[in-house]
Amino acid sequence: MARLVTELIPVFIPILVKLTTTFAQQKRLAAKHALAATATPAGMANPPNWQGYVLVVAMFAMLLLYSWSFQWFFFKVGKATIIVRSALISAVYRKSLVLSAQARSRLTLGRLTNLVSSDISQVERGVTNAIVCITIPVQVIASIIVLVYMIGPSGIAGWAVVIGFVPIQLWASRYLVRLRGQAIRYTDQRIRATREAIQGIKVVKAFAWEQPILETMQHVRSKEVGFH
Repeated sequence: MARLVTELIPVFIPILVKLTTTFAQQKRLAAKHALAATATPAGMANPPNWQGYVLVVAMFAMLLLYSWSFQWFFFKVGKATIIVRSALISAVYRKSLVLSAQARSRLTLGRLTNLVSSDISQVERGVTNAIVCITIPVQVIASIIVLVYMIGPSGIAGWAVVIGFVPIQLWASRYLVRLRGQAIRYTDQRIRATREAIQGIKVVKAFAWEQPILETMQHVRSKEVGFH
């Protein structure tokens, strides 16, 4: 609910701005005719002052509600992501204690480290994005209604262009997912090479293998960065 309020308030604020601008223009024209001692033209309204106060208070209330709902949403999502992260890390830790020898040969320490540091962070972001995706249809419908009210039917053309780019965005997202899957392999190799170098630092120093190991790590790192 807080997220829905956060998404809808910025959509409806332009309506208040338009009403406030119209009120100010009408009061200015009415004051101009009053100073010139001329009659107000027919059809030109002179709105009462209380309408201006109502518009100002309404805008202030909407901004205050937006700030409150925004902070409340991230407070709740923060709690949820902490719970999800703790549960996943605990599950990975418990599973790592009961792995068989064959499973340990496939699931190296580098992969476990990458799983905890990178993949679980992706799940955290997924929790937030999942909530945002729920409110997107309501925001789109509200935006179309406001655009039609503000600028007429031509506002639908803008959303038609946005919707037309959705297939391109889906293709780009899938392409980035494939790249990320390929980059994870090199991330595992880099972490494994770093761990082995640190664990065998005495042997590395004794045989002066610093440069070959550094070149190997830089080579793997360059491949990993090439996918980002």
